[in-house]
Amino acid sequence: MGLDGFRLRHLKMLVALSEHGKLGVVAEMFGISQPALSRTLNELEQMSGHQLFERHNRGLVPTPQGEVIVRHAKMLISEAQRAEYEMVVAAAGQGGSVAFGTIMTPAADYVAPALKRIFETHPTIDISIAVGSSDVLLEDVLNRRLDFAVCRIPSGMNPLWFDYLPVGQETLRVIVAVDHPLSAKPVVTEDDLRHQSWVLQPHGSFLRQVIDDFIRRHGIVPASVVSTSDALLTMLLMLQSQRLSIFAEPVAALLERHGLVKALQIEGDISVPGFGLVKLKERELSASAELVYDVFATTRNP
Repeated sequence: MGLDGFRLRHLKMLVALSEHGKLGVVAEMFGISQPALSRTLNELEQMSGHQLFERHNRGLVPTPQGEVIVRHAKMLISEAQRAEYEMVVAAAGQGGSVAFGTIMTPAADYVAPALKRIFETHPTIDISIAVGSSDVLLEDVLNRRLDFAVCRIPSGMNPLWFDYLPVGQETLRVIVAVDHPLSAKPVVTEDDLRHQSWVLQPHGSFLRQVIDDFIRRHGIVPASVVSTSDALLTMLLMLQSQRLSIFAEPVAALLERHGLVKALQIEGDISVPGFGLVKLKERELSASAELVYDVFATTRNP
């Protein structure tokens, strides 16, 4: 018994079953009958020596063993898709592909300069960039959907899973639209910030935890809060609804230089722990990903 008989198509079926939970839905996706899919699942469970899904009236639910194999299946599928793409790129004589993620802070004054250095010497390299919170990005690093990330290691993740290289620090700034009443004040007090409307990062994110702690410590009672991770929606709500927000200092400075927002001078900075270059420990990167990673490793945040 073992996994030697598993094929890539089998792994895709298991992932689909974990996501949809319905034999009929997945059978239709793969162009086979429901009984045929049921037989295939039984054969895979026999090969593995474990029950992979529990059958309920509502559908299929992965067992603990099923969750393990689905997690690894996602990694293998992602690697296979990357391999297919890189073969196409190589056949076209281009420079390979790299996928990495970043939190918003480093994008303005760390990621962009590093990419400029890369494209000066490798103009045909194909780079895909995901922007999100550290926990989401590192899940993608673990699942090998991303080669590496520029972020923090959240408290809920084991730091021993990763190689971590510190690259920058972060300070947050309260920002408003340029026509907001607070934009004209040279220094904004705690009283000024009370009973304002805000648009902030979602609950559970690292930055939201920092911001909520700042709000509690200073006794700031918001009139209302909209939570979103979408930067464009955040900007629209600030500009159209006169809401306050909190951005990383380099991002706030960039938006302020273009006349879109005003960074308020408040009593005390909102500082957070630094961020770093994070990759899965002992993972062998492709030549293109290794090149980009090395450039990032030798670029320091100003």
